[in-house]
Amino acid sequence: MMNFKIINTAGIFALASIFSACTDENHAGVLTETESGTTIASIVIDGNGSPVVSARVSLLSANHVATRMAPIKTATTDKDGKYTIDSVSAGEYALQISNTENTQSAYQTITVEENKTDLQTINVPEAKLEENASLELDLSTYDLVKGDTLCITGTLSCTGVSESDIKSGTLTIDEIPPAEFTNIILIRGSGRDTTSKHVKWDFVPGEKLEVSSEFVTVNVAEEALNAAKKLNGNKTLESMIVPVTIPTKVKNPVLIDNNGDSLAVFKAENDADSSLYFTAIPSIDAGTYKFTVTSSESVYKTSEISRVFAESKSGLSVTEGDFMNAFITDTSSNSLGISFWIEEDGSKIAESDSLFLDSKENDVTYRLRTGEKPEQLCANFYRRVSKDTTYTDSFPELGNSYCHDVLDGERHHYALYIKANHVVIAIDGKTVEDTKMKNAFIIFPGFVTGNHKLKNLTVFSLKQSAIAQSNDNGWERLQAWLNAYYTMQK
Repeated sequence: MMNFKIINTAGIFALASIFSACTDENHAGVLTETESGTTIASIVIDGNGSPVVSARVSLLSANHVATRMAPIKTATTDKDGKYTIDSVSAGEYALQISNTENTQSAYQTITVEENKTDLQTINVPEAKLEENASLELDLSTYDLVKGDTLCITGTLSCTGVSESDIKSGTLTIDEIPPAEFTNIILIRGSGRDTTSKHVKWDFVPGEKLEVSSEFVTVNVAEEALNAAKKLNGNKTLESMIVPVTIPTKVKNPVLIDNNGDSLAVFKAENDADSSLYFTAIPSIDAGTYKFTVTSSESVYKTSEISRVFAESKSGLSVTEGDFMNAFITDTSSNSLGISFWIEEDGSKIAESDSLFLDSKENDVTYRLRTGEKPEQLCANFYRRVSKDTTYTDSFPELGNSYCHDVLDGERHHYALYIKANHVVIAIDGKTVEDTKMKNAFIIFPGFVTGNHKLKNLTVFSLKQSAIAQSNDNGWERLQAWLNAYYTMQK
């Protein structure tokens, strides 16, 4: 029997693709001496680890739209489950794979870098086929009508709306490989516009995903709470901040849980789709949380969040007033969190662009900037000092510096949390700093951003009980929170 879950139009995680279209197969074999480019090689297995014979492998571009283009290349696995695809140029790709019965499938993304030699081989991790998932989409979610087409970007799937779909009010699609995707294309019939949508849907093997504009579902995987399991046997975390996507037609939205309690949301600024929000769930454990989306006459904001930007821009300013007016003050105002996603190559950053984030003048200030090594991003903390007691001749003196390999060209999540003079830094959910600084913050100054794109830049603060409790050994609760925070955002 299939299990069912309901999720919002963009949900919390990414949509897996729909496996449908096929094209004539290109022979994929070993490179000859006259060929050039990259060879992709791998093996396809089933749930028992046995090789899958005659599985079909399609190489797609990352922006593939099935109604407009064919797969770049295709291959078929041999008796050992192996396949190769040759002469692949540099770029971002996906591999969509299914068995001959189209009952099981897999999906992988790969990056092919520019060749330093004429030939190179990428050994892709083995693909494990799993039971297909399915989708049931409420047509009103995107105002779909007969003749419209929905395509999952980067997949083989484009599905048109039929007369029977109109009668049922839903679009049902089977044979979906369990994977994650973030974009769809809506091709409108009868001269209507073609638009792209950012989505965050998650397909699970053997399950049906119901997509509706009326609900938001937050899925908390066990892995999100691995670090929390060490906390006195209690893996529950408080005030977990998660992204949610809410239809733009919902004005002044709030979320209602199963108990009828309301959950405030905070709209991300600079969001091109105007549908990205963040909310803070009071207490989370592993499982699925379903919320009803409704409009409210009053504008609610989460008290944990000060500002969120879908993407920062040069010279973006966050003021001290933002902190003081928004943050929880059940302990004190000297608690600040800053997080973002970043993908930068430090070797390409000019010295004039060394600053990523710079706070304004105060007794104690902070900066995020490049380090001595090109791959380093450093959190620097300064103390304002003076030759006399009037501070008329003051200058900042570097007190503490924490540098980490973040600017390596890969995508990373960076989270910095300060409580008075204690600082915790997590990279991709892993704590890399947990220490006390020489000086303490009483009030946090605001900051401005440099010429770098910081995705989902979030300024937040947590209650004391979310950071550390009386029976905790140290700052393990905050470390567990940051680990879960990263897992929920990725």
